[in-house]
Amino acid sequence: MVPADTLDQIIDPAELLTATIERAWIAICETYDATACLPNMQTLFEGADLFYPKQAAESVVATMLLEVVESIGRFSPWYKMPARSFGLTSVRDSQTNLIHWMLAPEATQKWQKVLEPLITVIHNYSGLIQAILLVDDLMRDIPGDPCVTANCGCLPPHTIQIRESVLDKTEIICELCMQAYTLPEIHT
Repeated sequence: MVPADTLDQIIDPAELLTATIERAWIAICETYDATACLPNMQTLFEGADLFYPKQAAESVVATMLLEVVESIGRFSPWYKMPARSFGLTSVRDSQTNLIHWMLAPEATQKWQKVLEPLITVIHNYSGLIQAILLVDDLMRDIPGDPCVTANCGCLPPHTIQIRESVLDKTEIICELCMQAYTLPEIHT
């Protein structure tokens, strides 16, 4: 039996990740007196390279700042401020020729207390973040992507309902027959 005092010390990685992101979001919203909902994980981590936690954390903070800018009320002194006032600077990617936003050097210093916990959580839980992003991507509701019934190789076959795009992207293996679920063949 696990001692009761150690149960209080066990930290759920998903809760720690969520709490760290929420604290960063609250700090940014409070700084600019903005009220907005926390963006989803897909939005926050879009374009972030999780193999480089420092750059990924800076990318997440830059995305948060961009989202907050959209939520500033028009009577706020921040309403007509340029992006640089928020610590954002635009950079053109030399390979794609696309422009993306990143933190300016002074913003990296300003948001250091927000960045440090994000860097740590991204470093420690990059696999969890990748899993969350993958599941969110697979579960995303896509118009014209119907649910289909797939069968395994068991006799009689087990069936699951799944979006067709998910079945196209990955193999789902039956734990009994160890064969992939596939769409049933239509006999005419």
